[in-house]
Amino acid sequence: MPVNQTVPNAKNQLPKKNFALQTEDFIKMMVTQLQNQDPMEPAKNQELLAQMSQIGQLQSQTTLTDSLKSMVLQNNLGAAGNLIGKSVQGVDSTGKAINGLVNSVRVQDGNVFLELDSGKTLDMTKVLSIADASPAATPAAATPPA
Repeated sequence: MPVNQTVPNAKNQLPKKNFALQTEDFIKMMVTQLQNQDPMEPAKNQELLAQMSQIGQLQSQTTLTDSLKSMVLQNNLGAAGNLIGKSVQGVDSTGKAINGLVNSVRVQDGNVFLELDSGKTLDMTKVLSIADASPAATPAAATPPA
């Protein structure tokens, strides 16, 4: 058996987590760097200011990204809400065609889903066509006798 062979479901595999560094992590690293610097050659003020500026920019970008994600979700939710009562066609995650009348809308894991009268769920991003629901056959208006 080769040494580099991987075994599925091995216990020593890392769990899937979000290992993204946060602003606080960068500040902790900067403080650690300052605490462990060579006293004969301390960090220059210019370098510290540049690092602090980069930390501020990172925080601003993170806040902007979060705000944009929230706005996109709200926009998608509003657009999906306008589909209630409409007939939609789309595909599921396997590519199989789905169609039906939209009864309700829900958000799960940051994605918008349409709940159809067929009992199926359609991801908003997988909608291929939208149409007004076909009106029920209405009886013709009675004509008054002449």
